[in-house]
Amino acid sequence: MEYKIVSGGSPSDLTTKVNEKLNDGWELVGSHQVVIHREQNRFSGQQHMDTLNQLEYSQTMCKKTKTTIEVDISFYHPDDENGIVDETQRVYDEEGMREEFEYKLDCIIKNAGL
Repeated sequence: MEYKIVSGGSPSDLTTKVNEKLNDGWELVGSHQVVIHREQNRFSGQQHMDTLNQLEYSQTMCKKTKTTIEVDISFYHPDDENGIVDETQRVYDEEGMREEFEYKLDCIIKNAGL
């Protein structure tokens, strides 16, 4: 599982970024957080007037890695005794499906660095 913290300078900025991640298959983890990123005190002479706070909004997200290898079902229609294709019968191409599975497994192993 892969985790990422998405952050923005405003609620709408965070919402836009979170929606993009959701469309890419990411999921929310917990609720959003708001922290004071920067604080600036303003004075008039020696008199404290107010404080400007710069906020940062964040949301933790995760993307589950695929744990199932999907293989397309392969089959062909055999010829009947007259050499005509018999579409009522299916012969499954087990060797082709096995080759596709082994190829996808090999890609996963290479990407994982195993």
